[in-house]
Amino acid sequence: NFARIADTRPGYGYVGLEDPGRDDPHPDGDGIFRMDLETGEHGLIISYAQVARFRRDPSMAGAKHWFNHVQVNTDGSRFAFLHRWAPFGQARPWKTRLFTANPDGSGLYCVADDGMVSHYDWRDPTHILAWARQEDVGDRFFLFTDRSKTSPTGGSDQRDTVGEGVLTTDGHCSYSPERRWVLTDTYPDEERMRTLILYRPEDNRRVDVGRYFAPPELDGEIRCDLHPRWSRDGQAVCFDSVHEGTRQMYVIDVSD
Repeated sequence: NFARIADTRPGYGYVGLEDPGRDDPHPDGDGIFRMDLETGEHGLIISYAQVARFRRDPSMAGAKHWFNHVQVNTDGSRFAFLHRWAPFGQARPWKTRLFTANPDGSGLYCVADDGMVSHYDWRDPTHILAWARQEDVGDRFFLFTDRSKTSPTGGSDQRDTVGEGVLTTDGHCSYSPERRWVLTDTYPDEERMRTLILYRPEDNRRVDVGRYFAPPELDGEIRCDLHPRWSRDGQAVCFDSVHEGTRQMYVIDVSD
């Protein structure tokens, strides 16, 4: 429901749409839908109410719930999504949990629930790279194991730190097509510069591809994050930027 997202996270939804559940903290008739692209047949598979009841946290009292960033894994057997909630009428502070489920909505599983999960990407059918918080060590990139036939527990009980001391901030992370490299970025630093980064987990190697200025007047919901993404063959990356004065897309050859 992108009308709901526009209300809870300005800049991420569709403005000007009426949300029938605007005043409902967690509607039971709304949430994540599955659609057959050939027939148009569709139906609700996971509702806000269902997830709000799942291991309910005390901070959810009086909160409004929404979902962000639905992503299918690499073989189509599971999908992940972020569950977020915040006090009614406030965009922040929100809390976040990372969930996974089967394509029909069954097998709902909470991968990370220590209050903060940001950007993530599937490495393979059972592992998720995510910038998240774990109470014992703090905020960093973790490789979480999803629930599976071979790992029925998964989640926070099975995690590895990624890029310790090398990837030190949140970023829009994604694996290269052959899964050897991670592409990510940073938010503006004290000089309003954002860094585009390539990282190789096998030897902890970081390559800073470039740094790009973010004008201070373009902030909040009109900001332009780099949002880097791979070409299908892994030979180039594309990113968004405004460092030359206008909002543009740029492509860089990373084949070397």
